[in-house]
Amino acid sequence: MAEALVMLSQSTTPNIDEFLQRLEIILLQTWSETGFGHLEVSSERFKEDKIRVVLQGSTHYRYVITNQEVEQKMNGR
Repeated sequence: MAEALVMLSQSTTPNIDEFLQRLEIILLQTWSETGFGHLEVSSERFKEDKIRVVLQGSTHYRYVITNQEVEQKMNGR
């Protein structure tokens, strides 16, 4: 596995969309280049209103998602 690059997103924009976009980019790149690979997504609540989401492949990305973002996404916003 290549050396891991950790990106910690602390923007004020919704991190759910950023996470989903990154996931889509990685999947499309993997499918177009080789058609196989390994991606792992894990999540944990680390504060009452925050969820830590880690997307792991050859590069690692970490996002923090608030409860409000989850509710907005579920309501189609």
